[in-house]
Amino acid sequence: MDVTADDRLRSVVLFGAAAAVLVVGGWWWRAAAPASTAGTAVPSAAAVPSVGPSVSTPMERLLVAEEPDERVTVRLDPNTGEVLRVRNGSHVVLDPATGSITDIEGDPAVLFPAGELPSFQMTIWREERELAPGQEVTRQASDDGSRYLLQYRCTRPGALAVTTDGAKINGPVRIDCDGTVANAEVLPGAGPFRLSLSAVDRPIDIQAQLVALPPR
Repeated sequence: MDVTADDRLRSVVLFGAAAAVLVVGGWWWRAAAPASTAGTAVPSAAAVPSVGPSVSTPMERLLVAEEPDERVTVRLDPNTGEVLRVRNGSHVVLDPATGSITDIEGDPAVLFPAGELPSFQMTIWREERELAPGQEVTRQASDDGSRYLLQYRCTRPGALAVTTDGAKINGPVRIDCDGTVANAEVLPGAGPFRLSLSAVDRPIDIQAQLVALPPR
């Protein structure tokens, strides 16, 4: 082997060794270097602006927390107006757009024990007035196949009586005026029907409403 060929062979060997050193050194540097945290910091919850809707009333906060088209189960506190959740049993179904009641399931006395009469989407008539002893107020309605709920209450010492014509009621026909809300299912016969409310023996203040609920 001549000198020139010998020199070329040594150059190739040296170049290969240098390349191997560079590869191994680069691998060691990447393995030993601390992991970079740039660009991976997670901002604290306080630094992230809220993008949720602004709500102000208990009913709005409850509706925002529910899934769309989901039935909302609530109970209203008659003294404070606070909206409470009812885990099971009787419940109301609300219209998310208006907050009015569209349907109820179970015993309405559990949901509306006392206080002002609640707001229903399909209220046929509503009365709020004073009645003198022996005085009555009569309202008429037509049967369109709905379920009908009569709610009534009275205040001041006395009693309130309920009579019907063309329908039966499944509920109390006389109540004491202690502010308790009475509920009665109205079962119409054929054609229109009338409901009458009267003060029994003393002047009283009454609230009453007839509401329609979806048929079953």
